[in-house]
Amino acid sequence: MLGKLCAVICQNKNLLMLITAGIYVLALFAAFSNSVIIFSMLISISAIFLIIRNVLPLKYIVIWVLIFYLGILNTTLRLKNTDDLLNLAPVNSQITGTIISIPQGMPENKPKFFFNVNKIKIGSLEETFKNEKVLVTINSFPDNPVSFEGLKLYNSATLQGRLSVPFKAGNPSQFDYGNYLRNFNTYAVFYAKSVQILDKNLPPKAKIMQSINDYREKVLNIHSKYLTSPNLEILGGIVFGDDAISPPANIKQSFVNSGLLHILAASGMNVAFIYGFFFIIMSLFKIPYKPKIIIGMLMVVIYTLMTGLGASVIRAACMLLFVLAGKLIDRDAHSISLLSFVALLMLLYNPMWINDVGFQLSFIVTFGILIMAPAFVRMNKILDYLVSAVTIPIIAQLWVIPVQIFYFNNVSVYSVFANIMSVPILMVLSFGGFISSLLAIFSPIADFICKTFDFVLNPLLNILINISDFWGKLPHASIQTTHPAIYQIIIYYVILLCVSGLLYKEFREKYLRKLLAGIISLALLLALTTIHITNSSPEITVFDVGNADCFLIKTPANKYFMIDTGKSGYNKGKSQAEIIVLKYFKDTGIKKLEAVIVTHFDNDHSGGTADLLNNIKVGKLYVNDLNHDSLSAKKVYSAVKHTNTDMVLAENNQTVYDEKGLKLTNFITTGHKYDNDNSIITLLEYNNFTMLFTGDAGINSLHAIQNNIPHNLTVLKVPHHGAFTGLDRELVKHMSPEYSIVSTGENKFGHPSMYILSLLENSQILRTDIENSIRFKLNKDGFKILTYDIRRRKYVQK
Repeated sequence: MLGKLCAVICQNKNLLMLITAGIYVLALFAAFSNSVIIFSMLISISAIFLIIRNVLPLKYIVIWVLIFYLGILNTTLRLKNTDDLLNLAPVNSQITGTIISIPQGMPENKPKFFFNVNKIKIGSLEETFKNEKVLVTINSFPDNPVSFEGLKLYNSATLQGRLSVPFKAGNPSQFDYGNYLRNFNTYAVFYAKSVQILDKNLPPKAKIMQSINDYREKVLNIHSKYLTSPNLEILGGIVFGDDAISPPANIKQSFVNSGLLHILAASGMNVAFIYGFFFIIMSLFKIPYKPKIIIGMLMVVIYTLMTGLGASVIRAACMLLFVLAGKLIDRDAHSISLLSFVALLMLLYNPMWINDVGFQLSFIVTFGILIMAPAFVRMNKILDYLVSAVTIPIIAQLWVIPVQIFYFNNVSVYSVFANIMSVPILMVLSFGGFISSLLAIFSPIADFICKTFDFVLNPLLNILINISDFWGKLPHASIQTTHPAIYQIIIYYVILLCVSGLLYKEFREKYLRKLLAGIISLALLLALTTIHITNSSPEITVFDVGNADCFLIKTPANKYFMIDTGKSGYNKGKSQAEIIVLKYFKDTGIKKLEAVIVTHFDNDHSGGTADLLNNIKVGKLYVNDLNHDSLSAKKVYSAVKHTNTDMVLAENNQTVYDEKGLKLTNFITTGHKYDNDNSIITLLEYNNFTMLFTGDAGINSLHAIQNNIPHNLTVLKVPHHGAFTGLDRELVKHMSPEYSIVSTGENKFGHPSMYILSLLENSQILRTDIENSIRFKLNKDGFKILTYDIRRRKYVQK
């Protein structure tokens, strides 16, 4: 059996190239997952086995082994855990260097771009660098406006601000920002508060790329005279890529729900449309075959440069250019072999692309189309076009589902129908937008050209938006899913490969029973892996939200409660509840909270409450004030009204929950001078386990309820992130906590206080800034403490 399989591989160029690229991808996976030793042993043992069995030519085995170790070497040489700039952070500083990416976020007064740092100045100290990069964010406020004039690709600048460490992914499901930046060989971030553009001569390459970007901006400015939002943003995304101009949030969400989000960014499909139209037009003008191919190749290169060189566009452009080059020398390309070769080339150039979602989606979907779509070809051009218009969106959706669920936790139910209706419109928009942008190079007629094309394109853009809104607003248009495991994704794709085999007559005749048996058994196995076994053990999760509070309680009855919700977003950014808690809820399938207790309305305790209320069902909201005048409180009250949530004023000795041995009780004393002392204090009791949640309560409020606090607490959530006003010796002696949780992070207040830490010297202190997220797993016999391991991406026992 093994000999027959190897013989088939040796005779099939597609399989040989696919395996070669697959081995290189395996090497990248080994390097990124810190599993080099394990995978190296597996590859070496496999190679020795194949050599001993003599079932493959030795040259193939040697080449594949070398390819694997080349992948390991290429990746590990580029990967670093830190750089010289990160080692200096956090610090207020001045940096000088060059803008090396197109600034995004200008309309929101929050531009971001990558910046190559040549020099940093910290006080009177200066240090020079050669190739150190940072991701710069400029925050402009009405009382401190920053001019964005001159913020252009490859311009040099001096920035004043703060060099910082990227937010760590100290929680399950949290996006690892530092790991993401590593894909761009960047390790630190810089928050700028002033910008000074420097006048320097640009090298030839920089001049060309800046000219292309200037031209994009010029064309978009002309289009903006005749197209309004969101039509302008949609056309800009289709023609120039997703870094050209951002669409409004409501349009983006509509396209997410309908499964048309890929339209808002230039992709391989646009490359195919544009070349196809050019080929047809040149054929009508009777242009000879080879000049037609050369002109088409030139158009593909121009479009690729105009889009900003996104991974999916590069993939499509490379594949098409290789195919066209083959046509020029009368050589046909094997589709799977060519796709594998292009993937290998791109990953040899930049292994980090393997982590790019666009790269993954582009190659997976293209692979699926290449192996399934030919089964529907009937050698009739008109019939093939009609069949392809239906089958290709279906095939694309089948192959994209696991990746979509893995990264975005949702499935667009009507995506197939929306895409089938949108493809003809997108063909015209892609070609029309590109041609108008190309002809706009002639300044005297640029305005006329854009106006004429926009007259035609504007109604089509309106139709596209209506299609998205129609399918995206239907009931259950977007279904929220839990996070799949890697092995589940592998099983799914093996099933699709078996289904692909059934589409072809030669495979059906030889392997029908085996393919059917494989599909049925694997489908059953996949279904079994989705069965969730209920765990009745209570859990308390302490989220790592920096110098803020956020706790999740799971009861024996599998009901969920939250105490505090972390901070709101900075300068219109996302709240911690949205980027940490809600993502965790999606991944784990939590769809309802019985109650949320907001201890008080400081931003670091209530900042994410409105986002929680607007995105998940909340039974009751306990607050310490029904008429607080802070901005955070007003947002919460507005969300309560909008969602019709039951808001309850906390009372002293108030039972929140009492079921199956777990009890939650609120305590509160009011009328204190400082709002922190009015915090809701909550006691959790389960068998012999007790935990006191204190918000920012101070000594006075804790003394007032001291008689209600049990002696010898199991866990104390240290008040006010460890501020010196939270505890005194009498309280510590009374509570005598076995463990003390300090929810803290980088701050300017000196939290936690050394005085408080010394008071708790007989208690085992657990800090979120050191341990990351912390979890207590309770049972009738006791409890376990787990802390979140960032590298292993899971909780491990303390």
